[in-house]
Amino acid sequence: MNLDACKQALEASGDYQVLQRFKPLTHYHTQQPAKLFKACIIDTETTGLDTENCEIIELGYQIVEFDSAGNFYQILSAQDFLNEPEGGISEEVTQVTGLTLADVQGHHIPWEQVEQELADVDLFVAHNAGFDRPILERYHPIFIEKVWGCSASQIDWFHLAKVSSRSQEFLCWKVGKFFYDAHRALDDVQALTHLLAQPISEQQLPAFHFLLQNVRQAKVMVKATGAPFDVKDNLKKRGYRWNNSEKVWQKVIPAAEQEAELAWLLDHQTPNPNLTKLKATDTFSIRAQ
Repeated sequence: MNLDACKQALEASGDYQVLQRFKPLTHYHTQQPAKLFKACIIDTETTGLDTENCEIIELGYQIVEFDSAGNFYQILSAQDFLNEPEGGISEEVTQVTGLTLADVQGHHIPWEQVEQELADVDLFVAHNAGFDRPILERYHPIFIEKVWGCSASQIDWFHLAKVSSRSQEFLCWKVGKFFYDAHRALDDVQALTHLLAQPISEQQLPAFHFLLQNVRQAKVMVKATGAPFDVKDNLKKRGYRWNNSEKVWQKVIPAAEQEAELAWLLDHQTPNPNLTKLKATDTFSIRAQ
């Protein structure tokens, strides 16, 4: 059977969508500009969701060259490391990742090699940087004084790509028209790299272009200090999350939106919020929590 002809016939009918299995690439664009930068697309599989205590059981990353417009070029390195935790691996984690304690026993992340590879990376990107970065900062200082971006929260997928979910698997289907074996670190990383290379918006620019625009903006941490209890649902809908240690609703916004946010808070009975300017290297770090 000619699979390409079958695919074209099915899609032409208007009654089917055909997804293709993603196969990792070694290059995207080949004609390189004079100035290139390095991005590390990174993911962790862990023993739980508590960033202060969970342990890494798998680390995957891919280093890719990019230009100032967000185009990708050569894949410089793709790594995947298993890591034996001090504790166990629950059945729930095994169900998600497929990893058991037997799979990772005797394996440890070679942090010296990781540090050498990532030393000159300009930007780290994870699909949930607010989760991955705090965990990685606990394991090695290479992740602390770096700029990070989040492909889930720093790309307006709804308006730019008309997709209502920020799930990586869903975005790969709706935006990239491909599928992959999810929830293993390097598989997720390679799929995310390909997703970020996809053209979106009326301008048909790579999704990574819009992530870079967001990363370059100055950021402010807004804490809705003194917000009355009855506005909590409005705060949650507006993107605030609950900081349990300080008992306050908070979120990070571009500095350019500060005045509009203050006006919104004032309209919602919160006249005295606390604002803190963030350094470029603090976004998604525990220092911005």
